[in-house]
Amino acid sequence: MLFADGVFNQPEGKTAHGIIRHSRIFRPVAVIDRTLAPGSTESVLPGTDVPVVGSLENVLDLRPEALVVALTESDYGEWKDGVFLHAPRQAGDLPEFWRQEIHSAVRHGLHIISCLHQHLARTELADQLGVGQHIVDIRRPYDNPPKYSGRRQRSRAKVIHVAGSDCVIGKRTAALQMRAAADRLGIDSGYIGTGQTCMLVGCDNGAIIDRTPVFQAAGLVERLIEEVESERDLLFVKGQASVLHPAFGGLASAILQGSQADAVVFVHDPRRRQRYHWEHLPIGDLQTEIKLVEELGGAPVVAVATRGEDNVERLRHIGLPVADPLTRGGSETLLNAALEAAGLALPAH
Repeated sequence: MLFADGVFNQPEGKTAHGIIRHSRIFRPVAVIDRTLAPGSTESVLPGTDVPVVGSLENVLDLRPEALVVALTESDYGEWKDGVFLHAPRQAGDLPEFWRQEIHSAVRHGLHIISCLHQHLARTELADQLGVGQHIVDIRRPYDNPPKYSGRRQRSRAKVIHVAGSDCVIGKRTAALQMRAAADRLGIDSGYIGTGQTCMLVGCDNGAIIDRTPVFQAAGLVERLIEEVESERDLLFVKGQASVLHPAFGGLASAILQGSQADAVVFVHDPRRRQRYHWEHLPIGDLQTEIKLVEELGGAPVVAVATRGEDNVERLRHIGLPVADPLTRGGSETLLNAALEAAGLALPAH
C-alpha cells in the first residue's frame, strides 16, 4: 500500500511512481490519494493498473502487509480550484489525515516503511507495534561514513553515472530503464542507491546520501560501489539534483566524483526554464553543464535522456545520442552509448 495523498499526479509523487514502475521489493496493491480516488494509476502512469483509493479502510480486504509512506513533509501541497499549491512542512509537522492513516495502518498490523524526515520509530507509534510488526525509517543517516580515497582499483564492474540538469527530471527513471535493458541483453548489472526511492525499488547497495556530511558524501558513494563491484559487470549510479544547482550542487558533485564513473548519461528537459521548486533560479546552460560534469567526474557524457519525442528532436543539435528511456528502444540507445564508452562488450548469443 502506497501513501501518496494529494501528490500522485504531481512530481512530488515520484517515489510512488518509482515503486510502481521499477520496484523489485514491493508489489503495490493500491495507492492512497483522495484527490484521484476512486481510480487507477493508469491515468498517471500509462501501462500500470493499480487501484487508487481514498483511505486504507477501502482496501483492507486486499490484506496489505505494509504501508509505504511514499512522500516527505516537504512534498505536502494543497489543491485550490484544481491547482496544486506546493506548501512544504517542517519535519514532524504532519497533516491530520497523514497521522490518521499511519495510525490506522499500525492498528491493523501493517508494517510502516516511511520516507518522512521525522523518524516514526522514535515516536509513540513504536509502543503500539504488535509482535513481528516493524517501522522502518528509510531516511536514516549512514553510520560512520568513510573518507574519500580516490582509488580506481575495481576488479570487475564498469560504472555508469546518471547526472542531470535539475531535481525531479528523470535521472532515476533513466538509470532503472537502462538497468532493465541491460538485463534483457544478458548483462550482469546492478544499481547503487543514493536516495529514498532508490532504496525502495531495490538496489545492490545504497544510502541516503543527502543525510551525510558533504565532506564524506563522495567517500560514501565510493564505499558503496567498492562493496559490490566485484559481483557485477555493470553498475548504475543515480546522481542527485545538478552540479550547477546553487543549493544542491555540492551533493551532486560529491556523488559524481565518488562514483568515479566510466561514462555519464545526462538527463535534461529543454522545456524547463526554472529550477524545480526554486522558480526564481534559472536552469543552467546545457552545454556548460555537460562540460562541467565531464571535468568534475573525469568521464565523458555519452548520451542525453529526455522525456517525449518532441524533446528528443529539440536536443538533436547537441551531437550526442538522445532518447526517451520510456519509449521503445530508447533505453537501449542510451545503454549502448554508455557501454561503448565504458569498453564493455555485449554478451555473445
